[in-house]
Parts: sequence; C-alpha cells; structure tokens
Amino acid sequence: MSRHRALVTGLSAGTLALGVDYLAHAFVNVPLAPEQAGYLLLKVLPLSTFADLLKTLGTLARPLLLMGATVVIIAAYGAAAAVLGRLLPHWTIAAMTGLVALVAGVVALIAFSPGDSVLGIVVEVVLLAGMVPLVAAVLTQLTLPVGANEDRRVLLRNLFYGAVGIALVGVGYANVRRFVTALATTEGNRADREVTSVSDFYVVSKNLGGDPVVDASTWRLNLPTRSLTYDELLTLPSDELELTLECISNEVGGTLISNGIWKGPRVSDLLALTTVPSDAVWMLIESADGYTESFPLRDLTPDHRLVTHLNGAPLTSQHGFPARFIFPGHYGMKQPKWVTRIHFSATDQPGYWENNGWDERAIVKTMSRIDRPFDGAALAAGAVPMRGIAFAGARRISGVDVSWDGGRAWHSVQLQPEFSAYAWRFWELTPTLPAGQYRIRVRARDGEGTLQPSRSTATLPNGADGYHTITITVA
Repeated sequence: MSRHRALVTGLSAGTLALGVDYLAHAFVNVPLAPEQAGYLLLKVLPLSTFADLLKTLGTLARPLLLMGATVVIIAAYGAAAAVLGRLLPHWTIAAMTGLVALVAGVVALIAFSPGDSVLGIVVEVVLLAGMVPLVAAVLTQLTLPVGANEDRRVLLRNLFYGAVGIALVGVGYANVRRFVTALATTEGNRADREVTSVSDFYVVSKNLGGDPVVDASTWRLNLPTRSLTYDELLTLPSDELELTLECISNEVGGTLISNGIWKGPRVSDLLALTTVPSDAVWMLIESADGYTESFPLRDLTPDHRLVTHLNGAPLTSQHGFPARFIFPGHYGMKQPKWVTRIHFSATDQPGYWENNGWDERAIVKTMSRIDRPFDGAALAAGAVPMRGIAFAGARRISGVDVSWDGGRAWHSVQLQPEFSAYAWRFWELTPTLPAGQYRIRVRARDGEGTLQPSRSTATLPNGADGYHTITITVA
C-alpha cells in the first residue's frame, strides 16, 4: 500500500471512528476515546503542571484537552497507517486494525471507571478498530478500474466522502458545544446577597465530554439491600440546610464559592433503610458520570444530606439532578453529584480526585475575600466602604481584620450576623482614607480563634492559603 493511500485510509478511518464514538457516547453511553486519553494524560502530568494549566486556562482547560485529544487521535490514525504502509505494505490494514484495538483496549482499561461497563468498552474497541478495514474496503472499491459499475462507484464515493464530512462536522460540533458550555460555566460572582441564585452558582465538573443528563423516571439509588426511585426518595423526611459550597481549586480571592439552601433527607435516615455491614468504616459513593468518592462513617452527622433541591427548586442537571451529597465542612470534591450507588467497605477506596493527587479529607480552609471595592478602583478621598466574605466551613468565623498599610496595622471589621453554622459570613468596614494608593489586605479567624495562614500556597493538593489583597487609588 502506498504511503499516500495509507495516510488517506488512516485519517478517514480515524475521523469516522471518532464520529461514531462520539455518537455512541451521546446515545448509549459508550466510553469516549478522547475523554479517556485526556484522563490518561492527567494521570501522568506532574501535579504542579496540572495546577498551572488549570490556573492559566480556567474553565477552558477541559474542552481544550478534549479537542486536543480528538485531533491527536485522528492524526495518530494517519501517522500510524503511513508508517505501517511503508514497513508492512502487504499487511498494513491487519497491522493497523490490531494496533488500534490494542491501544484502545489498554487506554480504556487504564481509564476505566465505575460508570463504564465491559460491554461498553468492547463496543468502543470494535468501533475504533473495525473502522480501519471497513474504510480500506471502501477505498479499494473506489480505486477499481472504470467499468460497467461506474454509477455504483460514484454513489459509493459520494456516500463515503459525505460520511467522512458528516463525521468531521459532528466531532467539531461536539467540541464547539463543549467550549460553549465551558464559556457559560459559572465561576460564581462577588457576594452581594446571602443566597446565591442557581443561575449564578459556581459549577465545576471533571467531565471532558459533557455532564450526564439523568432521567428521573429510570434513575435508581442503589443501596446494598434495596434501591430507591426518585419518587421514593422525595417521600423521605427532609428539611433545609443553608450551606456554602467551595471548590478546592478556588484561588485566593477567587469566586468558586457560592451559598445556597439545600433540601433533602439525612444520610443517617437513608442508611437506616439498608443494612450497613458491622465492619464498615467507609461509605463509598458512585455517580452517573463515573465519579467516585469515599467518606468515613464516623464523621457523619445529622447535617449530612443527600439533597434533591437547591434554593427551593429541584436540582438542575449541572448541580447533580436528581440527587447529590452535601457534607458540611468539606470542599465540593467530597460532595458528589448525580449519585447512583452507595456501598460500604472496611478500607478506604480513594475517590476520583484523590487518585489524581488531591487531598483525601478536603477540609475547607479558612478564607476571606474583599468584594468591594474592586481591585484597581479609583475612589474619592474620605469614607471608603469595604465589604466582603469570610468562610471556614464547619468551624465558622469569629473575626475578620483589614489592613491598608502593608500589614503593619490591622483593623477589626463589623461582622454581620451568621446566616447559618455552615454559611459564609459577611463583613464590612468604612474607614476614612486620605489621598494615596493603598494595598488592602483581609484575614479571618475561624470559630476556634485560629488565624488563616498568611503564606500563599497553591490550591493543590488541599486548597489555597494566603491573604486576599487588592490595590486602590484614593484621590
């Protein structure tokens, strides 16, 4: 097989294979090869590099990774076919088919998650590898000498090129849609009210190929001895809990933090419906997107919930419909969305993000933020209103200080009354400042009187530390 013919075969097969893979992923939940490749890359990246990428690219990091993996896979089909066409001209297609099957199978096994099935992986490998001989057979027909079946060949050529074009457009559409979703993803905002509206609530997801959309009529919460339908879950006793949710990736002064009113049954009441093994130490959680998490049973309190509502309405798909966990005092990574299964173990089985280098306990650190004035603001001399938030998870907030002279002097602010034991707390102060440039810093103390650390640290592996600082000009 000529190198040109092999290259065309490889690129066409790669495009069609991924087009079908994207389609199968969307409709029958077959694993998505570019997503698996992206996860594999994240596993081998140094944590510092991963953190830098997240910080630099923000919400676009995951769609860029998905698009990059897609392009690389198609290019790899072409490159592998060209090389094999030169090395094994008589066995190019057989070797290419076997190579794709081997690589796809290995990647799928390494990236395997509880949401995947063996059948789904088999279907994926067959689609990715089987497209090679299929495309080769079609191209062979198209290169036969002109004869009585010319009309048939023209039809076959049009169908083939049309299929490649449709696959390319479909893959492109899926990636563009992921970009649009990422651009629309909320990073939260500056806190101007107690409860964050659902539309402004921050959203973070691990899913490169898009989040699951769960059908309430077929959803089941699987427990060791029984399963619950969505309607049955809604009939369980439930009440509301006001709680601030913060992402472990939230930078100092960042907006990956929001406050909401959650409603759902207590985890303790839920566990009373099943049999918890006597040697159980850990509760293990699985979600519809393959996400996994673990939580020590000894840490459960009456305020730990499996919630179905946020701010008085059913959870949206982005926030985990039909049910997600709320574990006070912990970062969002410990509070899975789209929950489908709960089981138990005597030993820990670290969850998705823990396996990618993040902290197992993920306990919220004390943070504070300046929301007004904005960084870089130009203000008139005199009274300068300042306000912001402070949060320490389940430890609450006992005090907040502000400095505008480089930290030489700190001034206590006025704390507004607590909204709840697990919610952020608002602070305000209106000092009189003469003309000049000021670097304003804020720090908080938790309910135990411990001051938040001043030394800046990155979000990896257990959340950021440091004082939020802004610069203003007073004239």
